[in-house]
Amino acid sequence: MKKLLREDFKLEPASCFVDATCPRYKAVIPAEEDLAPLLPYLNAVARVVFFDPEEPVLVFKFEGRKVAVRRDDVRISDVRDIEEGKILREKVAQFLEKIWEQREEIAPRHEPRTLPPALTIYRYLPKTNCGQCGEATCLAFASKLSTGEADLTACRPLFEEEAFSSAREELQKLLG
Repeated sequence: MKKLLREDFKLEPASCFVDATCPRYKAVIPAEEDLAPLLPYLNAVARVVFFDPEEPVLVFKFEGRKVAVRRDDVRISDVRDIEEGKILREKVAQFLEKIWEQREEIAPRHEPRTLPPALTIYRYLPKTNCGQCGEATCLAFASKLSTGEADLTACRPLFEEEAFSSAREELQKLLG
């Protein structure tokens, strides 16, 4: 199997230095070669948050983390330490290599993708601020949905109450 990522990588500081419980690093893994040809295939099969074919860059969700793939590297968010970085590097590398190996069976998706803004998502939410999704408000939940940090199914009223069925369908279309 062709290796897309190098074995070596580095941890870079992430943005949350004040909260000691929060992961503070992102893993930056150099590519063995240009990863741009992989992106349309990844765009077709991964849980993509953002894809700009002109840049080129693609961000997708993988095991609860955001992974950004560019021409020359892969960046994985929310890494606690070097050991976790090694494990995640291996898992992401295997995932990407599997997609590359199966590219003949995948219809590439070249169109850019972005998640809708939080206020667009919020329009369709129940606006009950019930907290069942784990967020204090529906607007906070919409913000997490717009960045791929939450899953729509966490909103129980949307899926359990018939009154919200058309809003649920619209949101499922919007979020892909």
